[in-house]
Parts: sequence; structure tokens; C-alpha cells
Amino acid sequence: MPKFMPLIALLLISSVAWSAPDRRTSLDEAVSEARDRYNGRVISAETRRNNGRETHNVRILTRDGKVRRLRIDAESGRPLPPRR
Repeated sequence: MPKFMPLIALLLISSVAWSAPDRRTSLDEAVSEARDRYNGRVISAETRRNNGRETHNVRILTRDGKVRRLRIDAESGRPLPPRR
């Protein structure tokens, strides 16, 4: 086994870790995602902190008159399930 194989393995592992899709999302990015997803007009958008985590909450008025709510985790950029 060549001497540089451990180095290649380390580089491959680190590149996978850095290419993870999770990334911090701004409120503007959350608004754009909500607008694209529901094709409507933004009614409100705010960032809230709960238990040390920030969540972007966006409300959209769709073209058919429905209000849709989208919650996005600010740290990961992933959508969260709606609150009940």
C-alpha cells in the first residue's frame, strides 16, 4: 500500500464533510424560497429564537387566496414541519 493512501482517504473524508447541503439561511433566502414554493405574495416574515434555535417564519398569500406558512431552520436551511 503506497504511503500517500492515508492522505487520500483523509482528503476524501474532509471533502464529503464540507460538501454537506446544510448551511445557514438568511431571512431573505427563506422569503425567496417561500415565494418560489407557493407562488404568492409575502404577508409577513420574521426570525424567532426558541430554545436557542433560530427559525424563519414566512407567511404567503397564494394566488387562490390561501395563506401558507413556511418555517425554515436558520442554521441548516431545512424546512420544518408546521406547528399545530
